[in-house]
Amino acid sequence: MGIKILPLVLAVLSTSSFASGYGEGLVRRGADGETYLYTTDTLKSGEEVQMQYPKENGDLACCETTSLDGKPLPQTDVIDTLHETDVHAYKLKTRHAMPFVGIAVVGAAAVTPTSSGLEINDQRELIKTCFSQEGVHLFSSKDGGLQAHLYFSLGYDVTPTCELPKS
Repeated sequence: MGIKILPLVLAVLSTSSFASGYGEGLVRRGADGETYLYTTDTLKSGEEVQMQYPKENGDLACCETTSLDGKPLPQTDVIDTLHETDVHAYKLKTRHAMPFVGIAVVGAAAVTPTSSGLEINDQRELIKTCFSQEGVHLFSSKDGGLQAHLYFSLGYDVTPTCELPKS
């Protein structure tokens, strides 16, 4: 009987260890006034998300806690330039009047704002955004190694604010 239960126990343990991990993504207010999360992670409805949000003067503040509002949506706005995997879009329950693009952390992580982005405290992971000529880049690095690189095209020229990592 113990052998029959082993696969179930292993499945439960692997699910709980996956749930303790954190993910990152871009968050933005769409033209429709809704707030969207873009991430390479496949998430469940109601999952907790901590996100930067716009203050009244337009500066980004940290962090507002919200959750997913439904299932993944089709999207073509954001690409994964590091691993070339699918990027999923999710509508969030929060709404903001002012347009913005910011950083999101998926999961109940302890997040600290830094001068260059957000840090997931117990993971030693730094997530930052910057502008290239026509878009916003999200970089996530841990222990000096690049973990994620998402890109969102703005469709117009902006002043670059960062150097892109060498491939």
